[in-house]
Amino acid sequence: MSNELADASDTLREASELADQHRDRLGERSDALAELATGDAQVDHGRLARETNKLHDIEGDLDSDAADLVSEARDLIATYREDLEGV
Repeated sequence: MSNELADASDTLREASELADQHRDRLGERSDALAELATGDAQVDHGRLARETNKLHDIEGDLDSDAADLVSEARDLIATYREDLEGV
């Protein structure tokens, strides 16, 4: 299991509990990262870039606490990508 992706999933779950807006979308992103972290889905740079972009789009609409958590999750994904083979 990938610690960074699992941590990012947990962080997004926490953000979804704080968010009034985009609660469902954050939950979906959390689930997607949890699936990637457990190895149930293929992890590649393209998939993670799409996840990061989706989070970036959501982040701007959130209050500061939830937005900070989304930013933290994006940082965790970036850390994971540093050691990922490929592009």
